[in-house]
Parts: sequence; structure tokens; C-alpha cells
Amino acid sequence: MKGEKNPNTYPSVLIMAGLSFAGQNLNNDLVSSIASLLDSISVPNLLWGNYLLTVYGVPTIVDGAAFVVPDDLIEVAFSSLMSAGFLPCSQTGCPHSDTSRRRPAYKHLHINDELAVSLYRKSDVLWEFEDLRFGSEKNPDTMIASDGRLPSAFPGRGQGRFSSLPCDVIIPCAVRFCEALILLLCRDYRSTYEIYWLAMLTYMLEYVDDTDILDESKLQEGYRKFYHALKLADTVMYSLLDELRHDLIEKERLPVINY
Repeated sequence: MKGEKNPNTYPSVLIMAGLSFAGQNLNNDLVSSIASLLDSISVPNLLWGNYLLTVYGVPTIVDGAAFVVPDDLIEVAFSSLMSAGFLPCSQTGCPHSDTSRRRPAYKHLHINDELAVSLYRKSDVLWEFEDLRFGSEKNPDTMIASDGRLPSAFPGRGQGRFSSLPCDVIIPCAVRFCEALILLLCRDYRSTYEIYWLAMLTYMLEYVDDTDILDESKLQEGYRKFYHALKLADTVMYSLLDELRHDLIEKERLPVINY
């Protein structure tokens, strides 16, 4: 069909992007290469998941590299990563497909048996972000993963900021990421996924709060009240979350999910 991207053209693009996966270790170089590949085929992308937490300075187990991409480009992104050599999932009981603890990515490929490259649809996790197509220079909701305000690598802490320049990896700024987590808490209220989002938010509170990148006063009011109560372990946080959730529902800002 005229105007459609032809998957057969992806290999030549991949050569230009310089990414051919052949069992490399998961590290900043590989994450940067994936972001560069997606950029080269005009797929806007933001780093997500546990790898993102480590960039903020959170010491956590990393189970792969996850990216958020526009809904209409996720198949293009997936085909390109497969053409680059990432491995299709053929495992029975793959932890990246497990729905018992967290909502799995829309698509994923493997680096090895334990690590994956996961793709999330924007509408599933960052539906209130304006547009992923704007780079960090034009979008106050994002920043470059090599930004000097991010922490450097430190023993016992996360990976920290990327040292290589130029850096193609774009991340949500920490304030907007916290707001996204609170939105996900509201959407997945009383589901098995609520605990996962709360754990991620708690990590942000413990390791990132009150740093150069996370000032709670910059949170929107409803989010800020809940965040502050959570930080103080004040039981009023439950009623504040309920209040915020009902307000979001009334304003039709939460997607309808069938569990």
C-alpha cells in the first residue's frame, strides 16, 4: 500500500544506525544503540522501567531495557528490533509475559533468557504526555539521559547518567515520571498491578526525592498531596489517592481497563 513502511527495508536502515545485536551485554551502549535505531526509523521513544530507575540513581534489579513508543509505530519498532537480531520470545512461562505481578509490555524481544527489550504503547503508560515526537529541547516533560543534573554512577546506587556524548536516550523528567506512576496507581486501583507501581514510586521517594531532578513542589496539586502523605507514611494517603482517582474519573482522564 502506498505510504506504508516496508519491513524489508529495515535491514539497510539498521546498518546505517550501526546496530546489529549479537549477544552484547545490556549496558548504556546497547540502550543508546536501541534508541538510535528507533530514532533512525522515525520512532520517537522514551526509556522506561527498571533501567530508567537506575538512570535516576535507584539501585534496583534490571530485567532489560524498556521503551515507550507511539501506539501507531509500535509494530514498526518491533520489526526493526527483530531485524537487528534481538531474539523472539519462545519461552513457556516467560517472566516478561507474566501478568501476576505487573502489566506486561505490549511487545518484547530477548537479549538472553532473562533480559528483554520491551516496548510499551504510549496510551498504556504515558497517555497524558503531550507528544513523544518532541525532543527534550522542546519538551519540558523530558530530558536527555546524559543531563548533568542526573547523578553519576556510584557504588550501591543506580547506573546514573549516561557518560557518552552525544546521547540519544531520552527519559521522562523525574517529576512527570512520578505523576505518571500515580496515574497508573489510580488506573490500576485494587488490581494486582497497583503494588508494582507503588513500589516504583517508593523507590523514587527513597532515592531521588529532594534532589536536583525531583522537587515535590513541582508536582501538580492532587499528585503532590498524595506524594507528600506517602513520604510521611501518613495514612491519609489512602483517602487522598481515592480523592484524586475520583477526580480523574470525573474528568475522564483515566482510560477504561478490563482486567
